Amino acid sequence: MTAREQSNNTIKSDVPLRTTKRLEGISVWFNWVAVLALLAMFAIMVLDILTSKILNMPITATVDIASLLALVVASFSVSRTILAKRHIEVEFIVTRLPRGARKIFNTLSSFLSLAFFLLVVWRAFVYAYSLQKTGESSLTQHIPMAPFAYGIAIACLPAVLIYAYQTFRDTKDVR
Repeated sequence: MTAREQSNNTIKSDVPLRTTKRLEGISVWFNWVAVLALLAMFAIMVLDILTSKILNMPITATVDIASLLALVVASFSVSRTILAKRHIEVEFIVTRLPRGARKIFNTLSSFLSLAFFLLVVWRAFVYAYSLQKTGESSLTQHIPMAPFAYGIAIACLPAVLIYAYQTFRDTKDVR
């Protein structure tokens, strides 16, 4: 094997590794957004409890802010959850299938997950645009809702990339 052939083999074998590392990097960054939102939610709840019990002056926006931060936590942690394989799976049925059927099932599962997240991203953008046009806001503090709907769409983009890569990898594995 010549040096050029070895170099080509190295490049080909590094492509999935680089793709995986990039997807992990994006998901870690998005997960930090979720962690910061969770910490902010914790802080606002503690502050509300302290001000209501000690000063008898509760924060009126606590429910609005906590619910919007919970939305950020849930949506921005999706990609890291997928990569960490912490999502719900029903493997006890799949493990009993023959190897070929498992590969086909995994490919179909990755494709359906890709289709689902593509649908979520698309509809979240459509919904965010409608919220932006109507000027929808939260009840007590009138916080605009459109940025949060756009955030859901953006937060699900890494999930689309992850499942697109898994579908590609699984399709290649089936052959």
